[in-house]
Amino acid sequence: MRNIIFGLKACLLLLVFSTIEIKAQEPYYSQYYNTPLFYNPAMVGLSEGLKVRLMYHNQWPQYSDDLKSYNFSMDVAERFMPGAGGLGIIFNTNKEGQGFIRRNMVGGLGSVRVRMSRNIASQFGFMASFVQKQIDSDDYIWSDQLEHRHGLLYPQSSFSGFSNKNISYPDLSIGGVINYEKQYISMTFGAAVHHLFKPNESFYDMDVRLPRKYVAHADFVIFQVSDAKKGFRYNPGILYENQAGFHTFTLGANVAKSVLYAGAWYRNKQSQIYNYQSLVLMTGINIPMVNRFSRMKLMYSYDISITQMTGTGGTHEITLRFEFDQIHLVKSQSAFANDYPIIFDPVVF
Repeated sequence: MRNIIFGLKACLLLLVFSTIEIKAQEPYYSQYYNTPLFYNPAMVGLSEGLKVRLMYHNQWPQYSDDLKSYNFSMDVAERFMPGAGGLGIIFNTNKEGQGFIRRNMVGGLGSVRVRMSRNIASQFGFMASFVQKQIDSDDYIWSDQLEHRHGLLYPQSSFSGFSNKNISYPDLSIGGVINYEKQYISMTFGAAVHHLFKPNESFYDMDVRLPRKYVAHADFVIFQVSDAKKGFRYNPGILYENQAGFHTFTLGANVAKSVLYAGAWYRNKQSQIYNYQSLVLMTGINIPMVNRFSRMKLMYSYDISITQMTGTGGTHEITLRFEFDQIHLVKSQSAFANDYPIIFDPVVF
């Protein structure tokens, strides 16, 4: 029975790689607000200072063939010349099916900043990346190796194998954001288009294009006006993704009090044949470093399935962030002062 199951998986995999139009889906992060560069390159350098983020995502750990994702990003706000926004780098890797399929991506990001008024600024950003994808099919069992009564019967398959087990290609994503910030409130609205030129990522001699992904998001940070320094801070938000017929909504809110974080989010990922809903619970801590302009944040979230997909073990996600509001590549305090004419303390969550 175990061999038959392996064979069915192999047939499904072969069917996927033999179709003209692929419906591949990319990794996602439950704490999308902690990896903004992954979703919209225009977010690079949006807020003052240097940001470093490390993220680990483990989806459905009850299965041996689970999906793991790792993300590292770093960006710094730069105002050393008119119109400058920020610079950043990002690295993301996925391991699917015990590492049988691996996808590594490294990219560079940049943004242009246009201040529209005393309280409103816009940014336009891009991400140029290089992607490498590998497949290890040495242990695969194909359908013509199986016999309906005896299971794995034939040592060899008539399938000649994949033409390329290691493919690579350049990729480009663009985006834009509008940010409104006042003393106790910040609002950000953005949109992005990923895989602008739809690169070919087929392991076989076929033209299999990676579909474009469209992202729209809104984010709010609201301080308790009656006690802005010690009161509650609220961070509601929404993220929408559309790729290859999959529509994904993530909405909810985080709340902070003193150095503690808590949050609850609803996620719905659906297509014509697939519907997965989950409740995401988050907790975390904010640890000040050196002074009030630097901090370390540690956050953990757990996805609870609220559909028929039970017994998966949920999804675990851990984020470690370092923020330094006064660090930038080129020393230009006057440029920052001009860019933030009325904001004395950054509205950070």
